[in-house]
Amino acid sequence: MGMNLLINAALRETRGPKTDSGIYLPSSRGFMDDLTLTTTTHVQARWMLTALTDVASWARMKFKAAKSRSLIIKNGKTTDRFILRVQNEDIPSITKSPIKCLGKWFDASLQDGDNVKKLETQVEDGLKKIDKSNLPGKFKAWLYQHALLPRLIWPMMLYEIPSSKIEALERITSRHLRKWLGIPPSFSGVGLYGKSNQLQLPFSSLVEEFKTAKTRLVLTLRDSPDEQIREAGIVTRTGRKWSASETVNQAESSLKLKDIVGITAVGRQGIGATKTPLWNQADQKERRAMIQSEVRGAEESARQARAVEMGAQGAWTSWNTIDRKLTWEDIWKYEPLRLSFPIRSVHDLLPSPANLHRWGLKTDPACDLCDRPGTLEHVLSSCSTALTQGRYRWRHDNVLREVADWLEGERKKERRSNPKLCQINFVKQGETAKTQLPHQP
Repeated sequence: MGMNLLINAALRETRGPKTDSGIYLPSSRGFMDDLTLTTTTHVQARWMLTALTDVASWARMKFKAAKSRSLIIKNGKTTDRFILRVQNEDIPSITKSPIKCLGKWFDASLQDGDNVKKLETQVEDGLKKIDKSNLPGKFKAWLYQHALLPRLIWPMMLYEIPSSKIEALERITSRHLRKWLGIPPSFSGVGLYGKSNQLQLPFSSLVEEFKTAKTRLVLTLRDSPDEQIREAGIVTRTGRKWSASETVNQAESSLKLKDIVGITAVGRQGIGATKTPLWNQADQKERRAMIQSEVRGAEESARQARAVEMGAQGAWTSWNTIDRKLTWEDIWKYEPLRLSFPIRSVHDLLPSPANLHRWGLKTDPACDLCDRPGTLEHVLSSCSTALTQGRYRWRHDNVLREVADWLEGERKKERRSNPKLCQINFVKQGETAKTQLPHQP
């Protein structure tokens, strides 16, 4: 109630500045216990501060001038020539004392260049701290995904950061993730962040989170319930390489087209087996979620297109096998080599003769047992010499021998305790197992 009295007292003095779209902004805005005054001239600001001083003194309230900031712009530049006062105390100028409000830093430059540099420093320092810890690599990757990345989403949404800068930051984070997972530096980002790959990892792309956050900002400003914010014409700048507003328009057009096409059956699905939300039947909250999902889907489609273009690491796109998704529960159970092996095998990064020759570590790409090219597929399953020598079934046979020995021991124990049980004879490889079933009474 007291904040409303202060706001109304300041509103009576003057109206706010006029925007390019022709709307007058309110001269006084309150949020919790914070109050923001916006005027066209510094004289109007003094009128409002005088009214606030009278009302606050009458209510026995006191402003904290040291925690407040004044921003005066003259000829497009900030100046501290004019001093504003409240309750006989000077308000510090933002030119000398930058301030952080709602997670965003404001300084004399009125630009986000310094803030972008701070974000880069935050990413680099965070990765260095995680890397210097004595934790295993998978724990370091978990810290990045659940501790560092969530702290970057809010500043990425607020500041005017070009998408090319975010791509450079993603290359830095990808390099650390590859190091922590024990996979080669040549491993592409498609394998790290793809959500429809043959082997899916639980990591989020920094570029995808940036585009989703900027899309969310555009929708928040455009669909705001406050008419003055909705009609103010605020532009979300993301550089020349990618535009958030154009992406939102494309996502809306794609969703409207899906309504025209309708819900289609996939494979042997019956009618109504899949429930898909429709654009014309969704409310504002659902539409916002659908647009963000469409943006993520566009990023995934771009990753799939890059995977098809890659010869070795994208060979899995032609496989007809079931996808596998590695969860954090699976990763906790894996040893480092056991974790890196499936990643390297799916993307053809194991040290096969062909890969060693491609990497310049071997002169001849042929198989060590035959004269055919030693590709990963040839080494693992199609070498005729290895098949003849029993190399492919060696591990399988050893496991069967261990199982047979264990069953034989259990059979002897049961036979000593109950001689009437059936007798099962396990013999060595190459012989036939004979089973005698118990006689029915």
